[in-house]
Parts: sequence; C-alpha cells; structure tokens
Amino acid sequence: MGSHLSTGYPPHDCGVKMKFVLAPDSFKETMSASEVASIMSAGIRSVFPDAECVEVPMADGGEGTTESLIDALGGRPIWVEVSDALGRPRQACFGWVESKRLAIVEIAEAVGIEHLTPDERDPHKANSRGVGHLLNHVLELKPRRLIVGLGGSAINDGGWGMAKELGVSLVDENGADVDCHALSLRNAKSIDTSHVDHRWAEIDVVLACDVDNPLTGDRGATAVFGPQKGVKPEELELFDEALSCWGTLLDLVAGASVSDQAGAGAAGGLGAAFMSILGAKPRRGVEVVMETVQLSEKISGADFVFTGEGSMDFQTRFGKTPWGVMLAAKEQGVPTIAFTGNLGEGAQTLQEDGFVAVIPTVRKVAPLDEVLATAQPSLFETVCMACRVIAAARKNIRF
Repeated sequence: MGSHLSTGYPPHDCGVKMKFVLAPDSFKETMSASEVASIMSAGIRSVFPDAECVEVPMADGGEGTTESLIDALGGRPIWVEVSDALGRPRQACFGWVESKRLAIVEIAEAVGIEHLTPDERDPHKANSRGVGHLLNHVLELKPRRLIVGLGGSAINDGGWGMAKELGVSLVDENGADVDCHALSLRNAKSIDTSHVDHRWAEIDVVLACDVDNPLTGDRGATAVFGPQKGVKPEELELFDEALSCWGTLLDLVAGASVSDQAGAGAAGGLGAAFMSILGAKPRRGVEVVMETVQLSEKISGADFVFTGEGSMDFQTRFGKTPWGVMLAAKEQGVPTIAFTGNLGEGAQTLQEDGFVAVIPTVRKVAPLDEVLATAQPSLFETVCMACRVIAAARKNIRF
C-alpha cells in the first residue's frame, strides 16, 4: 500500500485479536475489488495492528467477476482472440482455476457494449459469435464447471451467433441456412443441435445473472434492453418477433419452456440460449460468487464484515454485492459495515434492514475527476475512522 495511506494516529491495542472479513465489490473507474479489500486491510491494521484481515474480493456476476474469482481462488487470466459484437477481432480474457477445473467467462469481454461507440450500436449487425469463440477456447481446457457472467452486452440476437459457433444450425422453410443477423431468426423453421460438442454435457454451466426478464414480451430482452443497444421504437416489435421464433425452437431443444424462465432475456437473450443448448442453470450473481469463494465459511468467527461498492442506493438490495454479503453475515450474527463512494437515493433504508452503517467515502466537495483521483486515500481514511469508532466503543482508547 502506498505511503500516502497514513492516518497520523497511533495504533491501538484492543486486548483481543479481532477478525475482519473484507468482501467488497469494485469501485468502478477507481479500484478493483481486490484493491478495495487491500486498502480496507491497511486501514484496519493502522488502528488494530494485530487484526486478522480476510480479504475476499467480490462481484455480482457483472464486470469484475472474473478478476474477483481468480483473485479469491488463486486462478489466472487467459487471453484469447475473439470477435466483438460487430465481428471485429479483439483480445478477451477468461478466468481459469486449475485446482477446481473452473472457468469463468464474462460475455461482455467479447460482445460488451463498452467496446462500441454509441454510433456503432447496431442490433441489425451485432451478434454473439464472439461468445462462442470464448466458449470454444474454454472447452479445450476440459473444465468441470463454468460460471458465466451475463450482462453488459451489445447484442439482441438471443444468443444465435454463439449457438452457431457451438455447432447449432438453423434452416428456413426452404431448407436454406439462416444467417447470423438477429432479424433473420424470423425465418427460422428448424434447428439442429447434433453437432454441438458432446463434452458440454459433462460441464456444470451456471449463469450468474441479476435480471429476471423472460426472452420476449413486455418484460423481454428487446422491450427492456433493446433501446440501449440501438433498437428503434418502430423496430421493437420486429426484434421481439425474431426472438419469439428463436425461443420456440430453443424450447423444443430443451423440452421445456426455457424462453419464459427468469433470466432468459439477460444479455440480449443469451440466457435462453445457454439454458437450452448447454443446460445452464440461472442463479443470482452474488450468490454464485459467494458460494464459489466460500464466503460463509470465511465469515465464521468474524467480529465485523466490511463490504461496499462505488455507489449504493435503494437498488442495492436487488441482488447487489453488498446486500448479499450483509445477508450472509447476518445469518451468523456478524455486523456489516458498507463503504461507498456515492450514497444515493433511499440508502438510509439499507441501515434499517440490516447494515450497521453505510458510510460514504468522499471527504470533500470537489469536481468528479478529483474525487476519483483521491478515491484510494479517501477510502483508507474512512475505514480508519470507522475502526477508531469501533475501538472507542470497546473502551480501548482514551481521548
């Protein structure tokens, strides 16, 4: 930790060695989850030098999930060439944990909307073939389990491009192949999955997903997420019709109505394709991460849990990392304190419903670029302050 992280106060002897579990998400644009956990540890030890600090970088299935899991499990990143949503080559990363034969994929690494400028967002051209490229690389490692982080996609093709790369084929009423454009799915009449690699049947595929939208309809992929990907208002019905045709075929493959399941509409409909073709099971992202890193076991015997992310508000309770961490700690009677850069609307309800405190880390009114530039020392100083309050409450210091 940098030398600029210093309180100027002497450390305190609380008489009993305390255990802190540090399970934050990333602070977007400033710190990764592992950096946040490390800074929290430094802040705690500046007040309680003998404290046991258990760092457990977290995520909720979105951006940072791969990094958090390989940091927590001793894995490594693997870089491969894939294509982006418009078919352009790019380098993408997935995580590999050899000891567990576990692979972690974020679909946004390939077809993320952040890889396109606003002017480039074109649902007519965008497809998910790059996700198929990622998965084909993963398959060569023969994993036993695959965690897929859904979210942040630029596509609205229902995962058809990915499916094609995995060996799925579609034909129209004349027996001609259907191309990978999303609207071409309206012409699909028959599906063939016989060429999908048989090894996928042996892999436990888990979808880390924080949305419960079905594939189609008023709450479907197109209606809810399509506009941000470039679907125009007058085109919503056309794209939804295309996904409806695709969903009918996916349901036939699965032998069940996967297109209506919660999460089928995630990532432009990729959720439905994963469920049907690879037998994937959707789970709340933060629950998948907590289970994988064995958070509950690490919380056992802790005095406090520290968590947080860049912004917290009333929506934090809907599947975000700090909320999941707090619930896991609450089950064991361990108090949780959250730290956040931005304390948004309705955040006070979080304290009413389980957090001991939700503490903003911004320490002065300043332009955003300055706030972001000082995020690390601000977090450090805020954690130190919280620890001094804990020490005072335990009557171990005298002023």
